Amino acid sequence: MKRLFWLAQLPVVAFATPLDGFEKTYQDWDLVCDNTGTCRMAGYQAENTPDHIISLLFTRAAGENTPIRAQFALWPYNNESDKQLKFEETSEIILNGQSLGTVQNLSDYTTAELNSKQTTALLTALKTHADIQVVSGEFKGKLSDKGATAAMLKMDEFQQRLNTPSALIRQGQEKHAVLAPQAIPQVKAVRINHRKTIELKQGEKKFTEVLALLRESDDPNSACSDLHSDTELDGQITLYPLTNGKVLAGTICVLGAYQGTVYYAVMNNKLNKVEQVWDSEYNYAGYDKKTHALMLTGTFKARGIGDCWAGQEAIWNGERFIRTKEYTTGSCKGFAGGAWQLPIFVSNIKVK
Repeated sequence: MKRLFWLAQLPVVAFATPLDGFEKTYQDWDLVCDNTGTCRMAGYQAENTPDHIISLLFTRAAGENTPIRAQFALWPYNNESDKQLKFEETSEIILNGQSLGTVQNLSDYTTAELNSKQTTALLTALKTHADIQVVSGEFKGKLSDKGATAAMLKMDEFQQRLNTPSALIRQGQEKHAVLAPQAIPQVKAVRINHRKTIELKQGEKKFTEVLALLRESDDPNSACSDLHSDTELDGQITLYPLTNGKVLAGTICVLGAYQGTVYYAVMNNKLNKVEQVWDSEYNYAGYDKKTHALMLTGTFKARGIGDCWAGQEAIWNGERFIRTKEYTTGSCKGFAGGAWQLPIFVSNIKVK
């Protein structure tokens, strides 16, 4: 799905991520680490127990001896019977048959914060074997431990903790420095004063000319089948004014059963030259109501019921669009909208 195409005549961007974030799944556990060095590890119920939906999230920033935060998320519906489950004000955590006490439910179906004793006990148990249950009223969820050890080991590796006292899995007494927290990239964007969009309609000469350029700029191996189909094309190209004599052109890339992608291209004002394109990364463009900057947004669900999503954003900096955000909501485990928002790339935006 991801492809960013730069024409050779454009200068190199003077902006680089200090650290590459990533996401990886280990059986019933996800590990997602972002470009600041913070890692988030989320576990879920086993695949064969979809009636009581549960997730446990551990969050740890980079840096020596940083604390680990733990949260539970409970879904208030039995997805098999579509019955709403009644919760009590607290949830009890049961580890290997023994109670770890209760946590206060922050709302009917969002999160509950664990204390440090509960967090340590769960992390310790997950290194070997952990039978973890959470009970609250009609809700009786069981968390899978499959993949947790592998996810913890990878987190230690990414944060350079292996064989040090702060490692979760492969602890040791080595004194080498662990990964330090990385600075959040500062993205400079520009205000766009003229924000009236223009629609080019099928049958117009300019539509035909611009469409030909967009099709020519597309990689033959891309997924934009509808861009090249006269029958599937929606019949319009939207032009968004930018700055420095540029415009953003957007038209359909591919339209699926429950979502679509837009083919976006930065062009000159004369509409005879394509300078930067995305074939399937984004599906919405719009001006921010407060800052008047132009944002590209891509939000995609992995399956029709919408229990797992991924997304990213970019902003116009006066010369080109720069990535500002990327995230996932984790595995498809029954939470409508996803259990968590797990950043892969974060930044701070300053609009001038």
